[in-house]
Amino acid sequence: MIGYIQYATVFGPVQPTLTVENNDTTAYQLSAYTVESSEQAMYLNFEVTTRDGERRLKTLSQLVWPDGDRNVTFADEGVPTQQITVAPGETVTTTIDGWVRGDVTVYLGERIADNETHVYTETRTCPRTGQEHSVTFKEDGGISASALCA
Repeated sequence: MIGYIQYATVFGPVQPTLTVENNDTTAYQLSAYTVESSEQAMYLNFEVTTRDGERRLKTLSQLVWPDGDRNVTFADEGVPTQQITVAPGETVTTTIDGWVRGDVTVYLGERIADNETHVYTETRTCPRTGQEHSVTFKEDGGISASALCA
């Protein structure tokens, strides 16, 4: 009897790799949060200053589409968080610390020079290791993003 054993090999880092490119003329900050599920992600709490100048609490589900909120500050505890600031013309590559297999990664971007205005939200749900995420802030103020779920 002949038997075969198949081995799975993981290439690259276990945590997702994030590349942030800034082709705009202003700096941006991209915050990353890791949680166990998409449902849990939607209930993450943030303090924001609304476009009317009111300081209030919003969940991520209320921040999915940017609405002129400024000074977005994470309000929960115990959630792995990291922030990446990219200057004009800069590209930064890092790994998402605190991510474990199966976690969801949430990205929230702010334009620094514009009173830290919220401009971008994305949730990545790949359960596999070897993920590659990228976000590009474009010269015209647009944003593009992609993800590879290895």
